[in-house]
Amino acid sequence: MRKGRLTRIDPVRPIVMGHYTLTATGLKVDETHGRPNIGEHLGVGEFIGRAHHASGFWLADWLRYGDSRHEWRERLEQAIDATDYSEKTLKNVRAVGAIEESRRHSRLELGFHDAVASLEPDEQSEWLERAFVEGWTVAELRKEIRAHKRTRIIDGQASLLGMYRVVYADPPWLYGDSGATRDGSLGKAERHYPGMTIEELCKLPVAAHVLPNAVMFLWVTSPFLLQNPGPREVIEAWGFEYKTSMVWDKVLGNFGHYVHVCHEHVLICTRGSCVPDHPTPQPSSVYHERRSNVHSEKPDGIRKIIQQLYDQGPYLELFGRQKVKGWDVFGNDARLWAQEAAS
Repeated sequence: MRKGRLTRIDPVRPIVMGHYTLTATGLKVDETHGRPNIGEHLGVGEFIGRAHHASGFWLADWLRYGDSRHEWRERLEQAIDATDYSEKTLKNVRAVGAIEESRRHSRLELGFHDAVASLEPDEQSEWLERAFVEGWTVAELRKEIRAHKRTRIIDGQASLLGMYRVVYADPPWLYGDSGATRDGSLGKAERHYPGMTIEELCKLPVAAHVLPNAVMFLWVTSPFLLQNPGPREVIEAWGFEYKTSMVWDKVLGNFGHYVHVCHEHVLICTRGSCVPDHPTPQPSSVYHERRSNVHSEKPDGIRKIIQQLYDQGPYLELFGRQKVKGWDVFGNDARLWAQEAAS
C-alpha cells in the first residue's frame, strides 16, 4: 500500500464460520455438506453477541484516536458525516471513548458507560459495578446517579424548615447537550453541576416553605423559556405566578447554536400580593455586568437589586454556591428538602 492511500475494507465481504455465512444484511446456513451441530450454532451466536456488544466500544476508540490526529480532521469529518450515525449517537459514543478501557465493564452495554462518562474515573468503575450487581437499566442508573449527586451537602447548611417571603433561584436546568464534546472531553452543563429534570424540580416542596404573600426571582436561559414542560410548570408547582422579567447583559457572551449569547433572563413571579417594598427608584430591566469565568456564576448585583426592592425577608436562595449574610442559602441537595425530594 502506498503512503497516504485510503485502505478500504469491502463493506459487503461476508464472514464465513463453518456452515454459517454472515453478510451485511443477514445470516445464511449452508446445509449442502451436512447440518451444523449445536456447538457450532452456539459458537456463532456467542460471536454475534460479543461483536454486537463490543462494536460500540470499537467505534468509541476509533473516533477518539481519529480526533487525536489533527492532520486527519477534515477528511475524517467528511467520512463520519457520510455514515448513518446521528450527531447525538456520535456525541454519546465519544463520551464513552473518554473512559479508560480498564474501567469499562465487560458485561454492560455502551449506554451504561455513557451514563457514567461525566463522573470521575473512580466513580465510573463504582457505578458500573453497582448497575451490574443491582441489575439496573440505563434509565435507573442515570436516576440513581442524579439522586446521589443531589445528596452532597454544602458545609454549614441546615435543613429547610422556615417560611420565606423572598426567593431567589438558579435551578440546574438539565440540557439536551449535556454529553461529551466532539473531542471526547466532558461537555456542557453536566461537566459543572448535576442537572435536574423539570419533573424533579417540580417535586421540590418550595411551596410549603413560602409565605402566602411572596416573590420569586428565577434564572432561566433562553433555550428553556418556551420549553413544555418547562419553567412555567416549575413556577406553578412552587406556588407562584409569572409577572415580568429582567435581562442580564453579560457583556462577554458565549457561542450559541444560532447567535452569540450575551444575555440571561430573570423571571419575576409572585404569590398573593407582593409588590416591592420600595417601588422607587425603579431599577432598569436590563442589568449590565461582565460575566465571570466561573461557569453559570451569577452577578452579585442582581441580589442587591432584589434587596433594594424588598428590604423585608425572610430571604431564601435556592441552588446557591456560598453563604450570603442575611440569606438562607441551599445548594443542589435533595436531603435539604427531606425525603420527598429524593424520591
